[in-house]
Amino acid sequence: MNKTKHLIFISLAAAILCIACSKGSVATDDNGGGIIHEPVPNDTLAPVLSISNPMADQIFVSGTAFNIIGAITDDYGLYQGYVKITDDANGVELKKQNYEIHGIKSYNFTVPFTPTVNTPSNYTVTVFFEDHGYNSITKKVKIKINP
Repeated sequence: MNKTKHLIFISLAAAILCIACSKGSVATDDNGGGIIHEPVPNDTLAPVLSISNPMADQIFVSGTAFNIIGAITDDYGLYQGYVKITDDANGVELKKQNYEIHGIKSYNFTVPFTPTVNTPSNYTVTVFFEDHGYNSITKKVKIKINP
């Protein structure tokens, strides 16, 4: 093999290795990962989701920051999800944090939020995640914000 062909072969092999190594090991927010989704057909169990904050019917004060905190796990590895806050009165989405977390089996999330209201308002915190077998889990927590 001449020197030019050898360098081309090494460059191609390195590029393929880099692509293969990056799959299943990158966690990015807001869909910035650019990694191709590869389904796992034998994955039949949904991810397991826990939300530690806020608790159901918890009351917060306008202008006071709080965090939405939780953890998500999956036996084969996660794919994508989101955490969002919606105003129950009008359906307006006040905040949404997207996640693309290919192949990671356990992920902790924290999403900060500072509500501002003039009248008592009800909100729904929705957390959704999906794994590479297209199994998904959604949990909703109702909260109230007082002025």
